[in-house]
Amino acid sequence: PLAIIKNTNRGGAYLASFFLGIGLFAMFLFLTYFFQIVLGYTPLKAGLLFLPFSAGIIISAGITSQLLPRFGPRYVTFGGFILATSGMLLLTRITPESSYVSNILPALIIISLGMGLIFVPLSATALFAVGNHDAGVASAVLNTSQQIGGSVGIAFLNTIATSATAAYVVANNVDPFNPNAQVEGYVDAFMWGAGILAVAGIIWVTLVRITKKDMAVGDQAAVAQV
Repeated sequence: PLAIIKNTNRGGAYLASFFLGIGLFAMFLFLTYFFQIVLGYTPLKAGLLFLPFSAGIIISAGITSQLLPRFGPRYVTFGGFILATSGMLLLTRITPESSYVSNILPALIIISLGMGLIFVPLSATALFAVGNHDAGVASAVLNTSQQIGGSVGIAFLNTIATSATAAYVVANNVDPFNPNAQVEGYVDAFMWGAGILAVAGIIWVTLVRITKKDMAVGDQAAVAQV
C-alpha cells in the first residue's frame, strides 16, 4: 500500500535505511579487502576480526532500548549516524602499515556503537502506526531498502575505489596490487562512505519527526489491538 511509504516518518526511515546500506556494506567490503589483500590474513581470520563489531551493536542496541522511550527516535538515531560517520572517517587514515588493534579496531567499535543507536529506532519508526495488517509489508520495505542500498553501494564504491587505485598506478608506475595503490582506493571508498552516512543522518533528522509521546501513543494503540 502506498500509504506506507507516503508517510513522512516512515519514508524518512526507508530513505535513511537505503543510504545506510550503501555506507555499511562499503565498510565490510573494503575492510575485508584490506585484511586479506594488504595484510595477508586468511578469510577465516578476516571474518573473526569483525566479531567486535557485532558485540558493539549488541551493547549499543541494549542501551538504545532504554534511551528510546525517554528521548524518542529522532535524536537518538541522529547521534548514531554521527558516531558511524566519525568511525568511517577514522578508516580513511589507514595505511599499508596500519595495525588492527591500534588503527582498525577503534573505528570498528565506534561504527558499531553508532549502528546500535540506529537500528532499533529505525525499525521502530518504519513500523510506526502501520497496524498489524501491514506490519509485514512495512518491515519488508525496510529490509529491501537496505539490501538495495548495499547492492548499489558495492557497485558504486567499487568503481570509486578501482578508479582511485588505477590513478595511483598510472601516476606512480606501480603494480595494481601494490599495497599503497590498493589502500588509496579503499581510503577513497571510506571517504565516500562517510559522506553517504552523513547524508543518511541529515535525511533522518529532517524527515523523521516522531517524538517520545508519539511512540508511547503508538505502543498503547498496539496493545489495544492485541
